[in-house]
Amino acid sequence: GDKEETEEVEFDGYMFRDAIYNKFGVCWDVDFQRVESYGFKKLYLNVMPFRLGSRRFRHETEHDYLCHLQAVVEILEKYDLLYSVLAQLEETNKKPRPGTSPLVAVPLRLDLSPEQLDEILGPAR
Repeated sequence: GDKEETEEVEFDGYMFRDAIYNKFGVCWDVDFQRVESYGFKKLYLNVMPFRLGSRRFRHETEHDYLCHLQAVVEILEKYDLLYSVLAQLEETNKKPRPGTSPLVAVPLRLDLSPEQLDEILGPAR
């Protein structure tokens, strides 16, 4: 029945942090990255090799980091991509590698229509 659905725990920034930590043992940052190839736009969610507590981490506090993760989760949920991203996170064998040039991030694919990409990124300039 429908009853179970109302009791589903809402996924939030804390849970996303835990998912990242459980996978890598470190709280890495995540960021959307847009890639254009042959005129096609794509969007990835990159797990970046900047970790909570390091000098290069762009969030001042853990709270700022959690707010960022929460915002990311809300975008993923809006486009129904959260489960896909969590599954990719779970399955990947890659790890972010700090200190390399270029940096090695772990890209998680986001399957979005061109219209959705425009909504997220703004129209192509």
